[in-house]
Amino acid sequence: MSGHGYSFVTDKAFSAFARDLELGAWKGVSIARYDVPSRVPTASLFEAPRPVVWKVRALWSIAALDEALGVASAAALAELDAEWDAAQRALHLFLASAAEGRDPAHRDAAIRLRGALLAGAGTEQTQYGYDAEVDFGGHQVAIASKAPRSADVKKVGASAYLKRIEEATTALARGLGRSSGQTRAIARSKRIREAMTACTSAFNAIHDEISWLLAHTPSGKQRELLEALHAPFLALLERSPPRALTADEKDDDTATAEPPRPRVHRPESTPA
Repeated sequence: MSGHGYSFVTDKAFSAFARDLELGAWKGVSIARYDVPSRVPTASLFEAPRPVVWKVRALWSIAALDEALGVASAAALAELDAEWDAAQRALHLFLASAAEGRDPAHRDAAIRLRGALLAGAGTEQTQYGYDAEVDFGGHQVAIASKAPRSADVKKVGASAYLKRIEEATTALARGLGRSSGQTRAIARSKRIREAMTACTSAFNAIHDEISWLLAHTPSGKQRELLEALHAPFLALLERSPPRALTADEKDDDTATAEPPRPRVHRPESTPA
């Protein structure tokens, strides 16, 4: 893959570019079927149109960078933790109420769920540390999604409560900088470097594909659309001229190295 100069784009410029992807030609590219919190949509990205894949990849790489930049904010983590705790208390109170119901089967299912999903008297898990809360929430979701507890969840109608816990756990994990399989958060500086590298790689890949298609697409509406989709990327490079790398960037083994590039010349006219 060739380097186009995206390694010179700053974190703030990448973050701001999310707005460009909601304007002009990009505004007409809908990703509603694919843009899910888990970033693993049920709709097949393999079968999605190329512009949809480009937009999803760009926005998700920017979102990951924004998450990395937000790590280590005590206030942000406190808010995420407060929602996680609230989700746990909501499940505790719901199951406690269900355990007092008149239907024996309904009541027994609630009691089994309390024993399987909650700690201590029901809210002990809200006193855990952040990483332990992420582990506990993941355990709850896993247990509740498999037989025989999945049948109990359906019986008492607790799905919405488990969904809230899953979302709160995912948000807290991202806020900590944890990805799937990690037992604890990685250093904020390292996470930002990795996110910047991912953005550079994603934008280079998108740029490569659009450039290749432009080189092999005759004049007409499709070429005009490609040029319109390409224009914001060219503008981003124009706003991000080559600069001297910092000491940290030079020492970063994970950084995507790119040679200095000439100034980008945008097309004289860009389709609306």
